[in-house]
Amino acid sequence: MALDEALKNLKHDVRMLEINMNNGTLTNEEVRTYLNSLPDSAANSEPVSLEDKKDSLGSH
Repeated sequence: MALDEALKNLKHDVRMLEINMNNGTLTNEEVRTYLNSLPDSAANSEPVSLEDKKDSLGSH
């Protein structure tokens, strides 16, 4: 894979977002459009409570 193709595949990668916006590869509108196109995964999520973790850490 050529470098330009690899960079194109990473265009919306969160680790490259700031760089791509600073060098003009991405605009705010492109980022907004991309984020709005992502599917809603809320049904696949599970609530997490930090209080539950704190209680289990104290039992060791």
